[in-house]
Amino acid sequence: MPTSTYDKIKKSALQLFAQRGYYGTSLNDVANMVGIKKPSLYAHFKNKDELYKSIIIELVDVFTKKITLTHQNSKQQSTKEQLLGMVISMVDFWKDEEFGLLYKRSMLFPEEQFQALTHEQFVKSETHTTEILNRIFTEAISTEQIGEQPILPLIDAFYCLIDGLFVQRFFYEPEDYEAKVSHAFDHYWKGIHQGGISCTGSSS
Repeated sequence: MPTSTYDKIKKSALQLFAQRGYYGTSLNDVANMVGIKKPSLYAHFKNKDELYKSIIIELVDVFTKKITLTHQNSKQQSTKEQLLGMVISMVDFWKDEEFGLLYKRSMLFPEEQFQALTHEQFVKSETHTTEILNRIFTEAISTEQIGEQPILPLIDAFYCLIDGLFVQRFFYEPEDYEAKVSHAFDHYWKGIHQGGISCTGSSS
């Protein structure tokens, strides 16, 4: 099935925004990459802002769907395997030369006029991910795969693990990065499997 002009515009805009950022990309650049004249873009998007917003919304939507699919496909696995699958799914997303790079640009360095949208999409994504993590940890405790403990610290620690891996993704060679992912997750799992830290901060 032939790709529509609308989809070609979105694909080209994603690549350019990821590589050059919002200010480094013009509608002329997008039109040239698609192979159309700039005025033809306005049949699909009112202006560059609208195009950029649609890309950011799609970015978070793709991320959310990836996490959801990972969880659905791993429900029969152990808690450790489910959590590792979540980590790998996120890491693979960040490795994408377009989605991963744009995620970094938009989430860490959002343009002022898009800060509200970026925050809204971030909260949407985190809320969805938190719901999945809550289900995983609730089941893990009920099936005694991990000890009885508060769930919120488990989720917070998971996000700290992910945030660290996200930043390091852009500073290390693939082989070194894969090792860091493995080491970080192994220590995270050992901590929560052994009971982690109680809400008062003392070892349980």
